[in-house]
Amino acid sequence: MPLGCVVAAAVAVLVARPPAPAAAAVAIVLAGVAGLLGWLAGERRRVELGVEIQTREGELKRALSELEVAQAETVQRLSMAVEFRDEDTGAHIERIGRFSALLAEQLGMDHDFCERLRHAAPLHDVGKVAIPDAILLKAGPLTDQERAIVETHTEEGYRLLCGSSSSILDLAASIALSHHERWDGGGYPRGLSGDVIPIEGRIVAIADVFDALTSERVYRKAFTVQEALSMMAAQRGRHFDPALLDAFFEVLRSVGPEGRRRQQPDPAEAAEQAFARYAAAIQRGDAETAEGVVAQAIEYGVSQVALHEDVIGAAMRRIGALAAEGSIDVGTCRLAVGISKRILATMHRYMLRGAEPHREKVLIGGLEEDGHTLALQMAHDELAAAGFRTVLDTSLDPQRLDALIADHQPDVVVLGASVSEVGEALELIVERLAERHPQIEVLLGGPAIPSALRAKRAASCLDRVAEVVPAVERAIGARGRVLTQI
Repeated sequence: MPLGCVVAAAVAVLVARPPAPAAAAVAIVLAGVAGLLGWLAGERRRVELGVEIQTREGELKRALSELEVAQAETVQRLSMAVEFRDEDTGAHIERIGRFSALLAEQLGMDHDFCERLRHAAPLHDVGKVAIPDAILLKAGPLTDQERAIVETHTEEGYRLLCGSSSSILDLAASIALSHHERWDGGGYPRGLSGDVIPIEGRIVAIADVFDALTSERVYRKAFTVQEALSMMAAQRGRHFDPALLDAFFEVLRSVGPEGRRRQQPDPAEAAEQAFARYAAAIQRGDAETAEGVVAQAIEYGVSQVALHEDVIGAAMRRIGALAAEGSIDVGTCRLAVGISKRILATMHRYMLRGAEPHREKVLIGGLEEDGHTLALQMAHDELAAAGFRTVLDTSLDPQRLDALIADHQPDVVVLGASVSEVGEALELIVERLAERHPQIEVLLGGPAIPSALRAKRAASCLDRVAEVVPAVERAIGARGRVLTQI
């Protein structure tokens, strides 16, 4: 008998005549039966959910290979594309991945699926890259037309991510399309309801709403965790899958108030791990993985100086050593240099985002015979990020240097030497600068500084890219106008 019929029968017995002992007993029995049937219905729903989870695990169960690690790093770069449009989303997308994985673990889902979900969930809103900034970053309420435009981000995200051979991006495509669907069918873009909504979409919907409610917004303050949970509980069975929401409440009871805090690895350990993976990636010419390693290192709090010095610079030194001993060929070395140059250019754009140069002028230069300019590029980027107005030229000769000094009137000139063949030319340039611009101090750096010049100018020689900004600042502080060479 349906549960509603049982309850109705119990009520009818009590209303039809005075509650004699026999009638009261019948009512009690029927009420007990109703409770039992309600429990059985809940158990049936949990069994159905378990079957769905097992089916999903069977489809997705596959160990994360090295290729899938590269795919995960690609996802991180795409997530960063959203983050850089809106600074508030950076920690948000990290938490979405973490909360989604925790909820999947609470449901007993396969470890590999949980890991893929951790990487894929941050892309839930990647379709917002197609939404105009005037709408996406609007501080006030949206009009109906503007809201309709924002809602297209689900379809846009799906189109961006679907059709990939990557299991992570495939999962992310499903999430992008389905995370705004509602359990009762009132969501968008397709009005799906109940179990028809992919379970990954139902999981991310819960994580997304919880984090949005408990985060500051330009138009409101963050709700407390308890306020957010009360608001979400009111949507149980309407917006959210009831069984999943109950499981999420269990997750929050387990992780406590620390759950929203970003869990960062130690930056030094992250830099060390990034170096090993980055060096291996550029040695095999894998630009995608190398870019992903750098993106993850940034996410884990590795500083730009450490990325330059301890990750990219250290990896290139290893490549140089392998080339010198004949373990890799010239083509492999050139490819590694090309990958690193491209990554440095990308990093430079992000390092300067929103920054305005306001300090002294610095000219950074390399000799045209040198050819190896990565250290100069990193020195340039460090100085630019520190606010210096910079000019980079990697094909200097004495005449060209004179012209650049005349045109730009730098307070600092940075020169580097990485191959021994330029040693004599470097000495000539240093002498020329000392003769024609005696007010400018010369600082030297790079592995190919001639020993005689190093001995003569020991106080002016730098051994690490990380030293360039402090050295320039000291020299400017001491003399006002400085020539810096690394």
